[in-house]
Amino acid sequence: MIDAAASWGPQQLAEFLGAVSDCADERDAAREGVERAAEALEAECAALLDVRGTIVASVGWPRFDVPERQLVAVAAGDVDVLVVPGSGSCPAVSVPLGDDRSAPRLILARAGAPFTGEERTLLRAMARGLGLTIRLLETIAGERALRTRADLAAAENVRLLETLRKRQRVLEAMARIQRAISRREPLQGVLETIVGAAGELLGDDAPALLLRDEEDPDWLIVAASRGYPDGLVDRGMRRRPVGVGVAGRAVSEGRLIVAEDYGSAPDALDAFVASGMSAAMAAPVHEDGRAIGSLILSSYRPGRVFSRAEQDMLSSFAEHASLALTDARRVDTMLHQALHDALTGLPNRALFTDRIQHALSQGRRRGTECGVIFLDLDRFKTVNDSLGHAAGDELLVAVARRIDDSLRSSDTAARLGGDEFAVLLEDLSGPEEAVLVADRIGAALSAPVVVQGREVFVKASVGISVGRAGASELLRQADVAMYRAKAEGKGRARVFEESMQAEVVERLELEGELLRAIERDEIDVHYQPVIALDGQTLAGFEALARWNHPTRGLVPPPMFIPLAEENGSIVTLGRQILRTACRQAARWLDEFPMAIGEAPRIMSVNLSGRQLEDPNIVADVAAALVDTGLPASSLVLEITETVLMHDTEATIARLTALKALGVRLAVDDFGTGYSSLRYLRRFPIDILKMAKPFVDGLDTGDDEGRALARAIVELATSLKLACIAEGIEAGAQADVLHELGCGLGQGYHFARPMDSVSMTALIAEPAGRGFAMPSRSID
Repeated sequence: MIDAAASWGPQQLAEFLGAVSDCADERDAAREGVERAAEALEAECAALLDVRGTIVASVGWPRFDVPERQLVAVAAGDVDVLVVPGSGSCPAVSVPLGDDRSAPRLILARAGAPFTGEERTLLRAMARGLGLTIRLLETIAGERALRTRADLAAAENVRLLETLRKRQRVLEAMARIQRAISRREPLQGVLETIVGAAGELLGDDAPALLLRDEEDPDWLIVAASRGYPDGLVDRGMRRRPVGVGVAGRAVSEGRLIVAEDYGSAPDALDAFVASGMSAAMAAPVHEDGRAIGSLILSSYRPGRVFSRAEQDMLSSFAEHASLALTDARRVDTMLHQALHDALTGLPNRALFTDRIQHALSQGRRRGTECGVIFLDLDRFKTVNDSLGHAAGDELLVAVARRIDDSLRSSDTAARLGGDEFAVLLEDLSGPEEAVLVADRIGAALSAPVVVQGREVFVKASVGISVGRAGASELLRQADVAMYRAKAEGKGRARVFEESMQAEVVERLELEGELLRAIERDEIDVHYQPVIALDGQTLAGFEALARWNHPTRGLVPPPMFIPLAEENGSIVTLGRQILRTACRQAARWLDEFPMAIGEAPRIMSVNLSGRQLEDPNIVADVAAALVDTGLPASSLVLEITETVLMHDTEATIARLTALKALGVRLAVDDFGTGYSSLRYLRRFPIDILKMAKPFVDGLDTGDDEGRALARAIVELATSLKLACIAEGIEAGAQADVLHELGCGLGQGYHFARPMDSVSMTALIAEPAGRGFAMPSRSID
């Protein structure tokens, strides 16, 4: 299902950093940063505290009524709420303006929902960028003050003035680099800015930056260069070993290397000598104390000699560039993490949406369409629950790899969350091309995936949308088509059609009406009798949910129960049905007492997988028994074979706890799923309910059907379990089941489900005083 749009897009961080970096001084930057952060995260109030706890800037409170003590407490981590004017206590978040926890802190407070993980990631990025900008502005201001004082004393100390001017040039060059980082330029763009600033600083022809190869750190790669003749860098070893050449020695020796007569220098490279290079010097670039590259300045001016001041300036600039490069890499990493799924490495929803918008813009110019493929893995939850979350993660990574390998280089695969993936296809002429890609992905997923030594087969329900609509519309259409594919049997692909939208609207309306009906406790409970087949006497009842809609009429359970399962309201609905059924069973026990020696009558209530996952299920059942006075031995809770497939320790623990209350447990529709003896032995089961398909052919002389029914009865007997046959519609079926040893049954042959009033009247009939049920269908 498509969520609401992400709370911040890829451009918001860049806009924030660009705004604060354009400020004239640190006070303006602090004020702009606080206001921009509050606006971006829709916070009512925000403030910046320095290391002493003094308020530097704030927004949202009256000027002379800023709650300084509360802000200090939030900054210290003592509290996580703030009093917001007009809203009372609201969730607050505090982040440092640097890596040191004692750094100044940016604090935001917002009415309503707490800050999400994505919002906190965005806020940390903003705080770090604001901190870097403020520190740089403070440094530049200090240098300007020093230069001003030096200008006044220029006649007394010309050398000091020149030194300060050179330092100022270094800082101004660094300011350009910092702005490139703040504006979220790609890492390569920052590297180019560093190289350009180095060349401008000393006025030399050809600067370059070499960095260690991440895959082979013993080699250097020319990451950025400027001013070299065409093709020279490639001929002069774009990739070279550490220690080779002036730049290589600067890295291996970790110091400034100078070659002023380059042609005769022992470190000279032939291609550069042939190009007429006259001099070069290189300074190491560090990261976390380790030399990761070098910054080299090469000159083609005859007789070029680097003065001591120029050498010091390059060394100083290289150290500043080291810090900037570290920050640029961190920002690049931070942005990558913010825009990519941590598990699979694929783009996340925010980046995927941004790429759709870009592709749509390109498509409008080219006259082509874009396609979105939405994939939802079928039965992933079963794998996740049965094999564990680590296995589920392993499966998701394998699926992501197969999807990505099925695409063209121009296409984009993304993980939107959970077991949902999406694919962006650019420059399409029609939906047929998207269908071919979807088929290719389906073929890639058809082969089994080995997860923790087991072969797991995975399929996906696929929705396809193609057109020139907006990004959110294409995603929505693909999502709608995916749900149609899943409704038609899973493992299928469907292209979006306008008629599907009406179905979605209908589904949403029905879902809303269901939620209101559950909230008002308007779902009725009907009862179908369970009969002892030996004497056809009443053995109990099964409680069944019925929804009599005021305008739609009777809504079939297959239409609303899956909806309740999907949106989680089945937990509340199940609780209501349980209490109603227990209350009615207790009332019937009072009105129609059991005869001496008669087996206690049961009340069966279905328990869904979602209910069993609810940590309050045991307490809910216990409360229903206590509040209604129904003996625990009279209550049977029915679970499906799918629950058995999960086979998790949590499931076993909850079923065991339910069993400890004294209730009995039944497996509903046994034989239609994937149960095995291991599951039946592992779970504390009391009853097997034979599914209707095994009953249907018993009155037609079907030997195979008879053999299957006998196998289920014998299995129940061998495991000391009771057996109830479901869906008995003919007396002959009841007779065969009795002959096979099945003790209990239910179905239209005995009675249809009916409301409590009708069931009470049926029990009270003269023929039913001894609870003997008529051998006819009761409509």
